[in-house]
Amino acid sequence: MTPYYEHAGITIYHANCIDVLADVQPYYDAVVTDSPYGNDAATNSRRFTRRASPYWQNVDNSKVSDKERIANNAGPFRLSDWIEDPAKWLDGPLIMWGANHFAHELPISGGWLVWDKRRGAEDMAEKGWPLGEGELAWTNCIGAIRIFRNLWSGLLRSSEKGDFFHPTQKPVALMLWCLTFLPEGSDVILDPFMGSGSTLVAAKQAGKKCIGIELNERYCEIAAKRLSQEVLPLEMV
Repeated sequence: MTPYYEHAGITIYHANCIDVLADVQPYYDAVVTDSPYGNDAATNSRRFTRRASPYWQNVDNSKVSDKERIANNAGPFRLSDWIEDPAKWLDGPLIMWGANHFAHELPISGGWLVWDKRRGAEDMAEKGWPLGEGELAWTNCIGAIRIFRNLWSGLLRSSEKGDFFHPTQKPVALMLWCLTFLPEGSDVILDPFMGSGSTLVAAKQAGKKCIGIELNERYCEIAAKRLSQEVLPLEMV
């Protein structure tokens, strides 16, 4: 398959990952991804003003653009729907965000990554945080729980302020942190649910090669534009 984008060790394929994985299987060392959760969550900006979260009634969210629903997120997530042999992922280094939604699909692991989104706003969160206070990633790379603190809730962000590319967009700083847990020799990263490309941007900043696969062409275009920008050192916050 012809790549949608290919430059400086970063490759993007516009495709369903199950149609591409057989071709890229020999060429990556680790998987770092944020798959569909299978929770059919509402993902546009209007969720910030839902009645259960009156806090957002006093916050200007006029600059937040609407996002369409995430593809293939309506039904339960199953590894076998996306990869012919899930063991190929599970036998290698794997970090998978949102896996708490489908933990039954994965082996028991003592190593989970925790993203605490409240950094610097804990008092506000205690009064009723409108969105999730954190997210979890399953991993087989470590045997303990590790926590990353980075404020990220709607318009409240520690970094990448104003860059709303994807409804479940992850901070580049978070993905850079994830890469530090991969074993030595993990020089080529695969993100089969690439979204707007945060994993790829992080890999580029870390001097690693990366393969991204994304079903939605609009996000392929967004990721390519992000990657075409000059890479500057990013302080992890």
